[in-house]
Amino acid sequence: MRAHRGFSLIEVMVALTLMSVVLVSVSRIGTALATRGRRNDLFVKRNAVLQLEANKFGAVPFATLAGWSTADQVLNQGGFDYTRKLSITRVNSQRYTVIVTVIPTLDPTKRDSVIIDRTLPSSGTPLCVGC
Repeated sequence: MRAHRGFSLIEVMVALTLMSVVLVSVSRIGTALATRGRRNDLFVKRNAVLQLEANKFGAVPFATLAGWSTADQVLNQGGFDYTRKLSITRVNSQRYTVIVTVIPTLDPTKRDSVIIDRTLPSSGTPLCVGC
């Protein structure tokens, strides 16, 4: 008898089993990467919003800090919804402490905060003659 050329059923079944194991492991890696990407996206948005809020209160003129409302505000920045809690404490006549807390709407357990100490600029400096 002549031997038939081609693959046997056993060889095809072994090849399909190996291919399915490889594809399942690749899909697990893809799912893990997608999950990590979503988590990193939220982390980056939280940090960007916190930096934005810190810059805002760092740039506000010292005299107007007392006039800011400390009521909680729900804001949206670039498709990211969050609640901003604000605390402004007057330490003395020349210093304020501002605490900004950012709470994401999607996950309220992920609070981020920053403390900003603002002092009244000195009226005269060595660089400013006659100020």
